[in-house]
Amino acid sequence: MPENVSLRAEERERRGKNDARRLRAAGMLPAVLYGNGPDGGRVMAVPAKIVDHTLHHLGDNALYDIELPDSGRATARIVDAQRDPLTGRLLHVDFAPVNMTERIEVTVPLVVSGEAPGAKEGGVLQQVLYEVQVESLPGNIPQELEIDVSNLGIGENLTLGDIELPEGVALISDPDEVAVTVTTPTEVTEEEMAQAGIVEEQPEEARTDEEEAPSGEEQGETPAE
Repeated sequence: MPENVSLRAEERERRGKNDARRLRAAGMLPAVLYGNGPDGGRVMAVPAKIVDHTLHHLGDNALYDIELPDSGRATARIVDAQRDPLTGRLLHVDFAPVNMTERIEVTVPLVVSGEAPGAKEGGVLQQVLYEVQVESLPGNIPQELEIDVSNLGIGENLTLGDIELPEGVALISDPDEVAVTVTTPTEVTEEEMAQAGIVEEQPEEARTDEEEAPSGEEQGETPAE
């Protein structure tokens, strides 16, 4: 797991859309830190560029060491991020504090590694699951989990239980769930192609021969009277 990301937070003196626009124009991002303050949450602003970069490169499970305006500190993770649906620009984030000594449940991306022999033999490699639920101390949360398909043949599959987990990380998802499989390619018959309206294109040479072939009259045949 990468080191915690340092963030210097600023107190938001005002609320509302106009203030949020002003903050974004200044390179800051409206944010809330849950669990602190008399109202159960702390309204603040953090550097937008750092948060956006971290989300893109480290994912949702990155940890932030937030330096608060009153010189306090809080270790937190992002539990919600709002983006503009058209531009993708980050608009607002919600942080939740974490206790580094307490295990938490998180969702981690699942990626395939290696080359499946079954795929080289003509099979179709299919990744069925792209996320996995695990439990871990906040400092041990993996950025992603790999599932190795180097020994996967045609007609075989790998389950979540086949994932090699880092030390201190426990699987919460069902270990029997299929994560990756190599299926036999389906052969489509000519009848099925015709029913689907697919016409098999003739080779160029065959089309040329048909176009150049003389008709009966051209071959000297006498038309029937």
